[in-house]
Amino acid sequence: MKNTLKLIMALFLIITVCIFPGCTKENGGKAMKQNGSLASLDYPLVSQSGKYEAVIEAFDDDGVRSFKLFISDINNNDSPYEADITFRTRDRNYVFWADEEDILWCYSGDIGTYFWLKENGTWTKKIYADNPEAIVPQALKEARPNKYK
Repeated sequence: MKNTLKLIMALFLIITVCIFPGCTKENGGKAMKQNGSLASLDYPLVSQSGKYEAVIEAFDDDGVRSFKLFISDINNNDSPYEADITFRTRDRNYVFWADEEDILWCYSGDIGTYFWLKENGTWTKKIYADNPEAIVPQALKEARPNKYK
């Protein structure tokens, strides 16, 4: 009986060590892998033209781990543009640049899909649901194939 109990405890320990590290993932946070097309906390992402950089900053929003997006002009020391929206890291999030243009996209499993483009020298936020004619980047089609074709 003692050997069976020791075996069960050993198996439980092995399972715990192997499974629980995978449960700490926070989308939009450090666990989001950098694959060359997605931005994450540790990996700002440069736009297609090389002029802009998307930066993600995490913060605590009344106990909810969240993040904001910033767009910096690489050749200019002005303050970065701050997106006027907050994303929760507990939701599925993807941040990336459009395939061929300097348009920053963010998919949030909680609040929807947004994109920012520069119009008349100013970054403008657009809601994809209000602009379905917008060309969805390949990265988003691959990340959410059932939603974007």
